[in-house]
Amino acid sequence: MSDIITELPRMVVHAAKAELYSTGAVPRPQVHLLSGNPDQPYFGYLVCRRFYRGADAAAAITELGALPSAMRSNRLVVFWEHNDLSTALELGGGPFPMALTLVEATLDQYILHWHPFDPVPTGRVVDGVPTLRLEWDEPARYENVPLPEPITGLLRRWRELRGGANSVALHLEEHGYEFNRVVRSR
Repeated sequence: MSDIITELPRMVVHAAKAELYSTGAVPRPQVHLLSGNPDQPYFGYLVCRRFYRGADAAAAITELGALPSAMRSNRLVVFWEHNDLSTALELGGGPFPMALTLVEATLDQYILHWHPFDPVPTGRVVDGVPTLRLEWDEPARYENVPLPEPITGLLRRWRELRGGANSVALHLEEHGYEFNRVVRSR
């Protein structure tokens, strides 16, 4: 199990960078569910539904905590892009720094990983569109720092540890969340 715990944050950031480079967009917020079971340490991940700015964005992010709670996950990896989420939450004080942001959480603590970047014009135009390159700054790691309220709400909801995983998963999927389950081969 230690391999997945160690490698998952790196893999999530790597996949987000790949999506950013290939599409020009950051992935939607997501939560990766881990268990204490060494035979199946990774349940899969839940991608947030599409949302409107403001209260709907906050509610959508907070609801990401429902499935890990129902599945009784004991660790989470939560991912979002800082500028995108701050803008969606209509926080004052923008423009916001761009950063792939990841939280590794246990039931009693968390670590925030910060991967800042800046889009820099290349001076080239392709098909009438100016091109950009991404300049990555040094990543940073912080323990138990303040988080955006919807992320705190997500963690609070998860830590309630409820049951009914199948009905919660169906409810979330009916409302636009995407649950990507790990299917064990026999």
